[in-house]
Amino acid sequence: MYRWQLIPLACLIVGFVATLAVLVLWRRRSAMADPRQALQKDLLRGPGESQRDQISEAAWDAAEYAALAVFLPVLVFCAFPLAAVFEGDLPGRPTFAAFAAAALLLLAWVLARLWRVLSRARNLSLGYEAGVATGQELDSLRHLGYCVFHAVPVAAADTGFEANIDHVVVGPGGVFAVATVGRVGSRNGNGEPTEVTYDGERLQFPGWEETLPLGRAVAQSEWLAGWLANGLNEPVAVRAILVLPGWSVKRTAVSGIPVLAARRINAYFGRMRALPEMTDTMIERIADQLDRHCRVIAVVAPEPPETSARGDENRAPEALSA
Repeated sequence: MYRWQLIPLACLIVGFVATLAVLVLWRRRSAMADPRQALQKDLLRGPGESQRDQISEAAWDAAEYAALAVFLPVLVFCAFPLAAVFEGDLPGRPTFAAFAAAALLLLAWVLARLWRVLSRARNLSLGYEAGVATGQELDSLRHLGYCVFHAVPVAAADTGFEANIDHVVVGPGGVFAVATVGRVGSRNGNGEPTEVTYDGERLQFPGWEETLPLGRAVAQSEWLAGWLANGLNEPVAVRAILVLPGWSVKRTAVSGIPVLAARRINAYFGRMRALPEMTDTMIERIADQLDRHCRVIAVVAPEPPETSARGDENRAPEALSA
């Protein structure tokens, strides 16, 4: 065997190592020098703040697995028979079949990982879009005297839910922890959103049902109530709301927390009566505590109070809470 015959293999190895090195180094550099720390310092967090970061991570994962899928099987297939070829003996059919099987198995594993990453990115994107849609509807409540905060950081340990509350609304009608659920829906023949049925205990989507988002919404409201009480040194009632952007909600029972379509947010808060305890001073105190906590640089929440609320099991096929 002539040495020049190793040139194609050397080119593959160099290309693989160089591509993977650039991806890893650039990813590490991006994590260490996030431009938002300088450009958005001390700004309020926007809707879907945490999902946006996770989407970026999923994109880097997908790029790395794509590089592995392109280079690794070829390298494995070329490297195994290299010794035999170098000695002047070509491998027989059984050896060739073993090499091919190993390369195909490796390729199948890498593609399976890539599929999982792309599915995660799709669900995160769906959750992000749902959070933005709900946030835009909630922001329109400001003319009613409400303050709106997005992606409120939470110490996730021992809480059983995501490390942020999607939205918090504070105003004359009270304090509300608003959770957003992003699900793939469709529209009927009239162009209207698909209907989901809510009986106070579960959400019945077309083809599956869920209870976990309801439990998470309640757990988030209880955590927020305890956190505000610790900060203000007096009890604060927090009500949970679940919003389903892109869906129409049919309620069949009066029990359970409110579950709203995003387009019904203004109507729901518009007919709400003001609470006596929600004076201008009280609203300002709560809003000030949340404002200081929800700045971009304040990404770590204080230790939460103990909560016993836990969500039920979720049986959705492709689902992601925003």
